[in-house]
Amino acid sequence: MLNMIPHWVNVVILAKFHNPSILNPDFLVKNNIVPRDWKAIEVLTSPPFSTIKYDKKVIFLLDQERFEIRKECEGFLTNYDIHRFASKYVRTLPHVNYTSVGLNWHISVENDNPDKFLIERFINPTSLKDTESELIHAFIKLSFKLNGIVCNVDLAPGKARTTSRDFYNAIIINVNFHYQGPFSSKQIVDIVRDWKDRENYTKQIIPKLIG
Repeated sequence: MLNMIPHWVNVVILAKFHNPSILNPDFLVKNNIVPRDWKAIEVLTSPPFSTIKYDKKVIFLLDQERFEIRKECEGFLTNYDIHRFASKYVRTLPHVNYTSVGLNWHISVENDNPDKFLIERFINPTSLKDTESELIHAFIKLSFKLNGIVCNVDLAPGKARTTSRDFYNAIIINVNFHYQGPFSSKQIVDIVRDWKDRENYTKQIIPKLIG
């Protein structure tokens, strides 16, 4: 069985006019977006950009066009919290002109020689037979249509690290489910609610691509 390790999961919501200066721990607690007992360990609030990092490995990022909630992890979870937080956030600010939504997973799969593996897996070696070129690196980008949703899968050779292991060779995989709007806050809540279906698809498609 393929050992897939997600290193972070995030929700990205784009809009024409976010207001970064509103993002602070008091705003998130007051509007019941995060629990009151959560501790913010890094806070930056400014007109162009704001960020809050919690001790639960959850990060809020906001600029004038992009709102992101990220959860750092080392395995698939039954609940990342961030999807619920994203829904509460857009419900709090229903009049923002939201333009698109992305549900994303950043995953590694250990591989001794990821460069060689990706080249042999996805590229026909006879295509360079009559040249003096040796292909030594490949970055693979694939896009799928899934019930009207675009699923983008990027695969690249690289290195991964966990709290129990130093850097090791791996295939680095970014999976993005892109929803093109504009959307109302209610529509975004419906999109984000389906995150588990998107994760299940991720768990199915990656082994088919590199298993």
